[in-house]
Parts: sequence; structure tokens; C-alpha cells
Amino acid sequence: MDHLLQTDRAGECLGRRLVHSIAAIDAKSFPNELVNLIIDDTLVPRCAKKGPGISVKHDHSHKANRPTFLNSQGWVTLALVVRVRLGSALTIPIRSWLVEESGQRGKLWVARQLIESVRGNVREARLLIDAWFMRKSLILPLLEQRVRIIGQVRRDTALYLPPEPEPKRRGPKRKYGQRLDAAMLDTLPAQEMNLMLYGKLQLVRLRSAITVARFLKGVPVRAVWCEMRQDDNTWSRPRLILATETELSAQAVVEIYAERWGIEPLFHNLKRWWGVTNLWQQSKGALELWMQIRSTAYALTQLLALKLWESFPLMEIAPWRKGAMITAGLFGQWMRIQFIGLPVRHAYNPKSGNFVMPFPTQDQRLQC
Repeated sequence: MDHLLQTDRAGECLGRRLVHSIAAIDAKSFPNELVNLIIDDTLVPRCAKKGPGISVKHDHSHKANRPTFLNSQGWVTLALVVRVRLGSALTIPIRSWLVEESGQRGKLWVARQLIESVRGNVREARLLIDAWFMRKSLILPLLEQRVRIIGQVRRDTALYLPPEPEPKRRGPKRKYGQRLDAAMLDTLPAQEMNLMLYGKLQLVRLRSAITVARFLKGVPVRAVWCEMRQDDNTWSRPRLILATETELSAQAVVEIYAERWGIEPLFHNLKRWWGVTNLWQQSKGALELWMQIRSTAYALTQLLALKLWESFPLMEIAPWRKGAMITAGLFGQWMRIQFIGLPVRHAYNPKSGNFVMPFPTQDQRLQC
């Protein structure tokens, strides 16, 4: 670990080793070696005007009591979806990259670099992204690397039916058939079903068709229009989801894309409980490294709760929660008890190069 922290690419090394650890701990997370990756961005508001990556950025989350433009730092995070023992999805942060305040290295460039940093560690990858990252400059290079894409786009995205067979003629073949408009969308067969989405059972109405996307230069995609039943018994506005895997059904596309939402509570936990908002390093490299260390610590506690829940000493940590599910918060509480007063600096012997776990000192906080 000490050698990794002294290298220039320490964050990338930690991210790669984290992927290897997940594959070694839980082989069920990699069915047929196909993994679901998520890329999204978040803002960390700052009061200072100077610092690594600080600039005025547009906040597209539209949160209450917050201005549209914020003086903040922008982070692009690559996360991995892991299946837990109860069948739900768990989002693990792999690597975060600080977006520069100016220049040509924007969020799309950062997203490509994050994918390339872990692409050699997984054989098959599926990327889940929102409407902002559904751009030609990001998707087309990933399709050449056989990365599968599922993402939401604007409802007015130009979609066309596949061209009908035509007699042989001179010139290039047609890429696009008839354009899908609102009238043709109403003629598509609708399916109503109950799906477990975003943590609860919801009634949805789906329409689907094999189309050709104009912004992807004629790449065939599975287009799914999804409407959800609201509390006032009306249907929500349709969300348009595109998947480059045309063999998937409409139900599978919606269920897989719903896993993308796991990165939103991940950002909340990193900011509020893991101190990302308190990171204040003066160089970009040091700031990204501390961000990676905290993300890795968060990921490891999640994996501990996933793997070692049977042997967790619950009666010693929280006996009043007998029979409750073992969560990452309980593991974090257990680790705080174990490491408070532990002289970690004395654990490494520079002469032999060995790491020996030291004994905890007589800290008064351990006596309570």
C-alpha cells in the first residue's frame, strides 16, 4: 500500500486491485464475466474561489434552495454493480476523477479514460449512463471495444425504423427507414406489468421497437418507452431508453437500467458519511488520491458486509439489533472500535518490509 501511494498512478492501481478483489470475493457478481458499470458525475460545492478543479458549474440536479450555477468541484465516478445475497443490486465505487476547471478534458473525455482504466480487467462490460452521457463521441468508440450501452435519451431523439428491402441499385444502401413520430408511437403494442424498480413494486407500461438511431450514425438499438403509474392514477411522461443489445426484451432493458440509480445514494454516502465534502488538498493528484482512498474504504466495508455477514460479532457490537441484517454501517462501527488507538504508523517495518499488526494503546475511548 505504501508503494502504491507513492506512485503517480496510485488511484488507477487501487481501482484495478479493487476490481480483482471483487472478482475473487464474490464470483457470482460476474455471471458469464459480464459486468454492469455505471458512470455519472456529481458536484461538491465549495466556498473558495481557488483550488484544484474549482469553477462555476451548472447544477442539473435542480435541488431545492440551491442556485442553478454553483462554485464547486466536479467529479466523474465509475462504479460497479454487485449482486448481493438477497438478489438486490449493490453499487461499488471503483474510481473517481476530478474534472479540470478549463481545457479540453471534459466529462466525456474523463469517462472514456475511466472505462479504459478497467477495460482490461473485465471481459464483457455493459455501461449504464444517463441522458447527459449519451453522446456520439463517447458511445461510438466504446461500441468498437464491444462495450454494451444502455442509457436514457431525450424523448425527441431522432429514431427511424430499419430500411425495408429494396431492389439492387447503384449507390450506398439506405440506413434509415420511416421516422418514428408520436402517431406511430401510439400504434405500438403496449405491455402493462408490475416490476420491482427503485426499491418498490411499480406498475409500468412499456412500448418497444427495433430502431436506428440517427445520432449514432445508423447503429441499430432497442428503443423502450417506459411510463410509470403515479399516485393520482395517471401515467407519467414516457422515458425513452436505448439499448445496443437488440436481443434484450423491453422488460429486461428497464430492469437493468434501473440499477443505474444506485450511484445516487452512493454519492450521498460518500459526501455525508465518508467526508468527501471535507477533502481539501492543494494539488489535484493528492485530492484524487484521498478521494480514491475513501471510496476504496467505502467499497471494502460493503464487500465485508456482503461476504462475512455470518461470522460478524453482532452481539458484541449492537446486541439490541439481534436478528437484523448485517450492513456496512455495522462493519464500519466494528472497525472504528478495532482501530481507535491503534498505532498504524508503527506497524510497518522499513528494514524488513513486513507489516505486523500492532497492539492497541490504552486509549480512554476504548474503555466505554
